[in-house]
Amino acid sequence: QTRLLALAAFMAATSALATPSGLNNIPTTDTVPHRTVAVQAFSSFGGPNQFGANGPGQHSFWMGFKTGWEFSPLHLEWGLDSPLGPGLTGPLLFQTKVGFSPWEDGSLALGIAGVALTDIDRSGDPFSYLMLAHDFHFARLHAGYGYQTNGCSFLTGIDRTWKVFDRDLNLNADLVQSRDQRGLITAVGAKYALSKHIVLETWTNFPD
Repeated sequence: QTRLLALAAFMAATSALATPSGLNNIPTTDTVPHRTVAVQAFSSFGGPNQFGANGPGQHSFWMGFKTGWEFSPLHLEWGLDSPLGPGLTGPLLFQTKVGFSPWEDGSLALGIAGVALTDIDRSGDPFSYLMLAHDFHFARLHAGYGYQTNGCSFLTGIDRTWKVFDRDLNLNADLVQSRDQRGLITAVGAKYALSKHIVLETWTNFPD
């Protein structure tokens, strides 16, 4: 994973959860590197979605951070973020995950996201997940399962990184279940390292 001190993102949709390292709508086994802080500023826009009229389908601005720590052979990540408006503001959300590599080119992570630190404007229960990933070198494949009250979901994804103008360009796609396993959301996205410390990220959701 690219070592980042800052992360800027502009998205067509975002999750109502604290933001663990991941693809578009799924967490991954990736964690922020040891003693590194990733600062995030991102915006979302679009119509109402499965989170409801007051969910992230409306335009909103978010700020947050996450950091990583190595306790060999374990990799720890934790972070905080919150919507700041112009509509929904708060609550402050916490996320954490722990990962390790049980085999060559493979990794596993267990985490929880969306833990509201206050009851003000709380939207939904926390989201717990288990993710597996394997790098087949032509692409990385991701698969896992997330548990949430009225929001359980199988999680799958694929991504690959190329060098473009000596900077990393990551193209990715993922598929998640929505509406308590009654629907599907496909998403495609891209991440481009504008500099050593700044990454531009964008994605679009295609709900069924």
